[in-house]
Order: sequence, then C-alpha cells, then structure tokens
Amino acid sequence: MIRSTWSTNLLGGLGLMALAVGCSDCGGGPEPTNSEIQFVADRTSLENTFNSTFRFEVRLDASNTAQVTVDYETVEGTAKAGEDFEPQTGTLVFEPGDLLAQIEVPIVIDEGLEPDEQFTVVLSNPVNGYLKGNQQVATGTILNDDTELDISLPEGGYDTPHSPSNPPEGMTLAWSDEFEGTVINLDDWTHELGAGGWGNNEFQAYTSDPANSFVEDGNLFIVAMQDGAGYTSARMITRDKQEFEFGRIDIRAVLPYGQGIWPALWMLGANFTEVGWPQCGEIDIMELLGHQPNYVHGTAHWGAISGGGHPNLGAVTYSDFPKTFSDEYHVFSLEWSADTMTWLMNDEPYFQLTTEQHVATSGFDSPFNDPFFFIFNIAVGGNWPGSPDETTLFPQFMAVDYVRVYQ
Repeated sequence: MIRSTWSTNLLGGLGLMALAVGCSDCGGGPEPTNSEIQFVADRTSLENTFNSTFRFEVRLDASNTAQVTVDYETVEGTAKAGEDFEPQTGTLVFEPGDLLAQIEVPIVIDEGLEPDEQFTVVLSNPVNGYLKGNQQVATGTILNDDTELDISLPEGGYDTPHSPSNPPEGMTLAWSDEFEGTVINLDDWTHELGAGGWGNNEFQAYTSDPANSFVEDGNLFIVAMQDGAGYTSARMITRDKQEFEFGRIDIRAVLPYGQGIWPALWMLGANFTEVGWPQCGEIDIMELLGHQPNYVHGTAHWGAISGGGHPNLGAVTYSDFPKTFSDEYHVFSLEWSADTMTWLMNDEPYFQLTTEQHVATSGFDSPFNDPFFFIFNIAVGGNWPGSPDETTLFPQFMAVDYVRVYQ
C-alpha cells in the first residue's frame, strides 16, 4: 500500500528519494493514480426475502493515494422502478487505499406470477479514475421463484360463436364472469381453504394466496405450486353467491398437464351442506388427468349406495393430436334442462344423460332439477390421478377466459 507520508528516521535517504520520485513539485505527496473503475459482476438471484437486496460490487484496479468517486444510477428494463426494485442514485466513495465498494438495490418482493425481469446500474462522472467500455454497466436479473415455468398464454384455440351480445337462440345471459378486471370478484367467488385430502387423498393445501389465484390478461389463473415437500393450489366456489338451475353453461379455458395434476370445472348441488355428497348431485363439466393431456371427462354423480359407492355416468372426449388442452383454448359446455344434460366440447356434443336414464339405471330420484353452484380448482395427487413424479413440472396453471350462463 502506497502512503503519502514517509518516515525519514526509518528510511533515510531511500525514503527521501522515493518521495522525490513520487511528487512533481517536491512540495507534497505522490500524484494520485488514475484508477480504472469497474463492476465486479452482474447479479442474478431469485426474488425472495433471502435476496431482498441486490448488492453490486465495484472495484478499482489498484488502490489510490487520493479519494476516488463515481456516480451511479439504476435504470429500468423489464423490471420497473417502484414495482420490482427501489430506484437508487448516489456517489460511491473510495477513500485512499480502498479497492472495493458496494451499491445496494432493494428488490420488491411480491407473490404474483410474472416472468424474469432485468434492470441495470450505470456508473458515470468518475473523479481520480476512469471507466472503460461495458464495465460501467451491471445487469440485475430478478428470477421469479413463482415462475420457473413459462406461463405465457396460447393465442390459438376455439371460441364459441355465443356471447353475451349473441346468446343461444331463445336464451339471454343470466350471469357471466369475463375476468376483465385486476382482482377476483369476491361478490361472486369464495376461496375454500385448507388441506386434508378433500375426500380423495389429495396432496394440496388450498389457499387464497395471490400466487395461487389471480386475475390477469382477461383470465382467471388458478396455479398449483410445489411448496417444499408439499403443494399449494386454489379452489374457488360460487356457493350462496351464484347458483343456477338449468340453462347453457360455456367455460373457455387452457388446462394444465403432468402426472398427478387434476384440474376441474364442475358444480355441486346447492343443498350440499344439508344432504351431503353425493346425494346433492355433482356435475363435472370438465375434468382432466394430467398424464393424459389430450383427454377430458364429463361426468354426473348422484345418490349413495348402501355399503359404499354411488352411481355415476360420463364420457371422454379428446383434443386432436399433437395439440393438448394446455396448447390452446377450448370451450367446455353443458346444456341442462329438466329432462336432459348434454356435455359439449367446442360446441360438439359428446355425452348425454337423461333423467329417465339415470333414474332407471340407479333407482334414485334425480338431484339435477335443483340449483347448483360452480367449483373451479386444481388438485394435486389423489385417488384418481395418482401422485406427481419426477416428470411433473411446477407451477402448473389453469387459465379461464370466461364462464357464462344462459337461460
């Protein structure tokens, strides 16, 4: 380390010679060195509380006998100031002999699904130093630990010709949710919460966490995530808020995939809390087993058989290979009257169940002439799909473009 004062008692003439060589006017210490100033490295880290501050190291190529300063400023990229990071400006100061200094940039931690994002830190106005080339810029990359999987929505897929302004013949719109806002409408929806298997030995815990359910880009997202050794997801219902008896239901959605993933768009009888399941009746407008991403199931469940079990009837339809239900939108529909229920996919019927048929088959009275409420969810694991395995990618999402009821 070079110092500006010398001990002639210790160094004698050698010290005086060094001092003479080190100064230009023989009246002060050695001239300051013109130090190169550079970032040590870019910074890439997951967005979480452990990495709540990004620290960028700046170094000099050699220590200086004078104070070195350089200004810095954060610059937005895909990461936005105030939303993804806290903007910073200031001046770094290297006292004589210092080699390293740090710039700290606080990161805004959120739980929403978003892609990885970047910002830069730029150096300028050096004093007693200089900047060279791209060494005056460092990039901060915020890796969203919520989004290890691409959640970009497909552009293609089917959309029914029916709409609120063009309802099916002889019908009008009774209710819809187009998910055009920025928040889930809690006047229509309630989150059911908790773990405990949900009657099927499922693994997930349902939450109201915005990482598991949110509205964005005109869609409702329900997201199944791995959380350590467990899983979280969302289960949303319209019970006591939006309940319907008969009509046509259209739901346009993109579905998840993967071993152990089990999305469903379905309904339960509004008297569920009084009579229990399956006596209340269940209408599965759509269910998918993630290891069979080209097939969806439409099913009705009702009654309870002494000794266990219950009657159920349904059918399967499929998406044309190689497309799957995660690759494009499909419309899942139910046409429901007092005598008949018809399941459709992309306006093509694939299963029909009449009251006469299911009463004759089971001997039970029909529960399907009473009001029902909606349930949208993604389960993980359970009796039917089996457990996730090493091939299952997380997070997995279901995106619902709209749900519409015509009567």
